[in-house]
Amino acid sequence: MLATKKPKICGRIKVQPVLPPLPADRFYAGVKKKRGPARKSLTEVLHAQPKRKPGNPYRSYTVSYKLRVLSFWFGKTIPCGPNTFREPTRLEVAVHFKLPVGNLSRWKKAEKEGKFLLQTRSQRRQGGGGRHRQWGEMERMLYEEFRERRALGRPVRRGWFRRVSKELFQKAYPGDSLTFRFSNGWFRRFLNSHQISLRFVTNTASKLPIDFADAIVDWMRFNRRNSQLRGDNEMRLGDLPAEVGRYRLQNICNMDQTPVHFEYLDGQTYNTLGAKTIWVQSSKSGWDKRQGTIQLTIFADGVPRVQPLVFFRGKGVGSTIVEERRKYDNRVVVKFNSTAYVNSATMVEWLDNQLLPVLGDQPTLLAMDLFAAHKTEGVLDTLRANDITVSIIPGGCTGLVQPLDISINGPFKEILKVRIINITESLKYVLIH
Repeated sequence: MLATKKPKICGRIKVQPVLPPLPADRFYAGVKKKRGPARKSLTEVLHAQPKRKPGNPYRSYTVSYKLRVLSFWFGKTIPCGPNTFREPTRLEVAVHFKLPVGNLSRWKKAEKEGKFLLQTRSQRRQGGGGRHRQWGEMERMLYEEFRERRALGRPVRRGWFRRVSKELFQKAYPGDSLTFRFSNGWFRRFLNSHQISLRFVTNTASKLPIDFADAIVDWMRFNRRNSQLRGDNEMRLGDLPAEVGRYRLQNICNMDQTPVHFEYLDGQTYNTLGAKTIWVQSSKSGWDKRQGTIQLTIFADGVPRVQPLVFFRGKGVGSTIVEERRKYDNRVVVKFNSTAYVNSATMVEWLDNQLLPVLGDQPTLLAMDLFAAHKTEGVLDTLRANDITVSIIPGGCTGLVQPLDISINGPFKEILKVRIINITESLKYVLIH
């Protein structure tokens, strides 16, 4: 009697490949034996872009897998009673194999027309199939232009696609008698085929200087050099120990101004699908949207000692403003000027009324932006007279090394944005109902 071999199932595609198990000699008891990667330099760490690769939702299947699905659809029977059986429905087959329902209809039609006989079992698509793009060369050039523009962080909107596509059409097809129309259907198909969608901007990046790594290293050396103990340091500190060199933690502070908006209208740009961060390049960090400014100050020990300072545009006089001042929270200081931003006079007033009283006549390290109002003669004289060392953060590098920009301003403005939106929606509901 001849032994019968078990039929071998061939051609099944692995949509989610199973990774092989890790070698036993590499990991033991959760402790990694292999040495980790080499430590990167500061330039590589600061200049590295986030590694995010958008996934492609489209999948292709081999001919053998398609025939296997069709055999299950027309050859398999499932019980529907005590002694009765029936063929599975198209929806049941799609759920069983986790496939789109439309694929089954197309595969059934292709099998009846005999298209699978002209293909190999490992082939995924028939040669020459699908709809050809009428302006393929122009679309390829347009997609390259789009990728280069987004790599530079510049926003891309519908008007840019319309203008550049017409320019590239004249360049790619100079002698063509046909005219290209930027229609909604063509634009929708172009976006779908290249996995592009309209996204809200999540991060606005300023242009980094060319030698930003060297500037940051020089700034860190300045802070370390000025934090060294001096001859009269122990006599001045008395019984209070120095936490970081000659400075106590409560005398290391960082001050920064950030814009606040009365209405949040985030910009949009076209970007590839799957990207978590949608950033655009900005030369003045949203100067045209600035309607107010809030000044925050943090200390190294985490204790809040200085009140937030808010600047609004205007003179701050009049019956309406006087009535409005009564509603201000007493934990916030509100100022008015013509630019809605800090100037030399308000900076000196802030030092005299808020910062100096909480320093305890101790040496202080104050980190600030490279801003004109921070380095005027009156401000510098006040700082030097009170033994305050000014640590000016290099221009264009605040998003990399300034604590407020990195850790505080983002969550603060997000909370403020949510509260403003909630208040606005509540007012709309009251007015409508």
